[in-house]
Amino acid sequence: MESISDQLKNMLEDKNIYRSGNLFKCILGLNELESTIFSFLLRNKKVCTEELSNALNKDRSSIQRALQNLIELKIIKRESMSRKEFFEFKGKNDINKRGYLYVYSAKDLGFVKKQFRELLDKWYNSMINYIGNLDSTFDCYKNEGRLC
Repeated sequence: MESISDQLKNMLEDKNIYRSGNLFKCILGLNELESTIFSFLLRNKKVCTEELSNALNKDRSSIQRALQNLIELKIIKRESMSRKEFFEFKGKNDINKRGYLYVYSAKDLGFVKKQFRELLDKWYNSMINYIGNLDSTFDCYKNEGRLC
């Protein structure tokens, strides 16, 4: 695993520290596909799996796995929508307007920002506590011959 100082050095050298994909990876642990899908959903509302698959040139199963991970992180939402409503929303005609499909949208950007801040605050506080208790780690080494 790369150290924090190495990660920051690389980000600053590459001037990529503010790229959303890097932030999504760092804060949420998203992989490249999940980051791309999340970015796509931030710009587009009510997107179906087929649209994502076509836009990103990825197979449907990969898209569905990534969507499931994003749902579990609570940064996107899934809703059922009739095909008729969906194609009206998209401004397209569909011969078969019967049936339902799932559509995906990113949660409100304000909500996502708040969630990012909470995760960073939680991580920061845990690191402060860890550093504050660092002396007990060395006490453990004295007693057991290894770091705890």
